[in-house]
Amino acid sequence: MRAIDLNAASRDLLAPCCATCSWWLVRPGVPAGPGLRAEWEREAEGEAGFFGRALLDGDAVIGWMHVAASRLVPRSRCLPSGPPSADAYVLTCAYFYDEEYLHGFRHLLQEVEAALKHRRVAALEAFGLRHSREDHAFRGYLSDLNLFNPDVLEGGGFRRVQEKGEVARFRLDLAALVEAPRRSMAWDRLEAPAGTQPAA
Repeated sequence: MRAIDLNAASRDLLAPCCATCSWWLVRPGVPAGPGLRAEWEREAEGEAGFFGRALLDGDAVIGWMHVAASRLVPRSRCLPSGPPSADAYVLTCAYFYDEEYLHGFRHLLQEVEAALKHRRVAALEAFGLRHSREDHAFRGYLSDLNLFNPDVLEGGGFRRVQEKGEVARFRLDLAALVEAPRRSMAWDRLEAPAGTQPAA
């Protein structure tokens, strides 16, 4: 498997529901104007070189995650347990064709973290449920809630920094991460899961 940056050249990998989504880009009650999504992608890419990362196995797309500087995510300033820290990037959402492919979710999250660390970003923050639920055990991102699974975030090194109601904000200080090679012969022998889609 390999991870690639989401940018103008690779955005066609996105499913239509993600390619046109602007939920994170506006405050509640504010309509998204025409071209807002494209403008956001250009600004995010201009700042960091990407607006997320996608996970592929050969030509099969497994999933992707979106991420951007906190100032580029207006909705995050209005969420319970917000706003995010000014020095952080926000992990806004994730999309996997198999929502319970937790290994792929964790792998891609590590790829996002590594890409941000390489760009000298101080921290990555994400919004998740305050309390985990048994029926979410194998899902990293809860698309019906637009929130992440707290157990998965904390298992990956995130810590809680704020809680309000049923929503918590989590933070991972990227300076604390140590870069190390992760590939192995066993990893190379892994086959793509059933829940994949062709990239082309």
